[in-house]
Amino acid sequence: MQPNDAAGKLSMNFGSMNQAGGTRRLNVAVMRAKEEMHVFASLRPGKIDLSRTGSEGVRGLKHFLEYAQRGAPALIEAVGEPGGFFDSPFEQVVAEKLYAKGWVTHSQVGVSGFRVDLGVVNPDAPGKYLSAVECDGATYHSSATARDRDFLREQVLRGLGWEVIRIWSADWWIDSESALDRVDKELKKLLADLSGGNCNLSLGKTCRKV
Repeated sequence: MQPNDAAGKLSMNFGSMNQAGGTRRLNVAVMRAKEEMHVFASLRPGKIDLSRTGSEGVRGLKHFLEYAQRGAPALIEAVGEPGGFFDSPFEQVVAEKLYAKGWVTHSQVGVSGFRVDLGVVNPDAPGKYLSAVECDGATYHSSATARDRDFLREQVLRGLGWEVIRIWSADWWIDSESALDRVDKELKKLLADLSGGNCNLSLGKTCRKV
């Protein structure tokens, strides 16, 4: 059990989680499990008071424990508002071009290592996301480690109900119109597949909450 401080409150000192890079340490530990993980803890996530710490590592630990305790609904609640910023100029250009095609996107949707670059809002259900659009740069192609990591990450995102469309920076710079048209067609197909159906958050498929 995490000890209380002098005031009788739970100490917000979680060692390396409080330090710079604490989120990366947590991500490395969690992502080592490829199929299944069993979590044993004497500390319930509700005891971690994020108003008493600015540590991203501790925030990630709380969300991870909530997920371990309650499953996917805990992550859906943790998403909250979109990040409101772009991780790269490439993402911003893609978002602007998609907007010109009539698609509304939110940038950096999610938490910690499970943010999607762009969440495309379902025009038929403005309170839901239709799909994630991941914008992959040149380093993705050149790094086997990055590809493996993103493959596992995509598996988790799909398990949470996200449809994932990838757009490659190399393809974009060679022929941006063709790359954009491909994404536009995939989004329209997803939307057509959902027509006439009810969005069931318990199943999660292409129904991520905004």
